[in-house]
Amino acid sequence: MSVSLRFSSAAALGLLALTGCLSIGGERAELTVYAPQVTIKADPTWPRIDRTLAIAEPNTSTALDSNRIAVRPTPAQLQVYAGAIWSDTAPALVQSALVDALGDSGRFRAVVRPIDGIASDLLLRLDLRQFEAVYADGADAPKAVVELQATLIDPRGNRVLATRTFRTEEASADKDLPEVVAAFDAALEATATAITPWLLQHAPER
Repeated sequence: MSVSLRFSSAAALGLLALTGCLSIGGERAELTVYAPQVTIKADPTWPRIDRTLAIAEPNTSTALDSNRIAVRPTPAQLQVYAGAIWSDTAPALVQSALVDALGDSGRFRAVVRPIDGIASDLLLRLDLRQFEAVYADGADAPKAVVELQATLIDPRGNRVLATRTFRTEEASADKDLPEVVAAFDAALEATATAITPWLLQHAPER
C-alpha cells in the first residue's frame, strides 16, 4: 500500500525537529532530533468496538534497534544519516505512533502498551522488518519503507486471531533529510491507516 503525500514546509511535516549540540573530541557538532507525529482520519464505515487493545513494542534486527535514521544506498548497504537521530529507537517510535494514532481514532475503548498494567482484550504483536530510506537504482531521492509483520492475539485464550504483513513505501520529494523524514511520517501514517480496519475486522465478538 502506498499513499503519496507532499509537504511544502517544515510546519506541514507533522513532526518535531529539535536542534541540539553533541560534543565530539572537544568540538560541538549540531545534532537534529526528529519525532514523527502520526494521525489517521477514521473512515466513517469503520465500526467502534468495546475492546482494549495493547500494542507491543516491535521486535526487530540489531541494525534497526537504534535511534539512528537508516538509509540503504544500495541493496547490500545499510548506513545511517549523519547529524540526525530519531527521538527514540525505531521500534519504540513505531509503537508510540501506532498507540497514539489508533487511540485517537476513537474505534477502540482504549489503546495501551502492555507495560501499562492494564488488562487488554486484544494484543498486537509486531515484527519491524524495514524502517529505512531506500534508494532504487539510479534514483535521485529515496523512498521511506516501513514493513511490519502484525499478529493479532487473544491474550486471554492465548490464540492467534489473524496475521498479516503491512508494507508501505513513500517517495521522498528530495534527497534532503527533512523531506526524507516527511516521507517516513507519511509511511507511518499510511501503515496505521491500513492496520486499523484490519484489527477491527478480526477482533472477536463478545
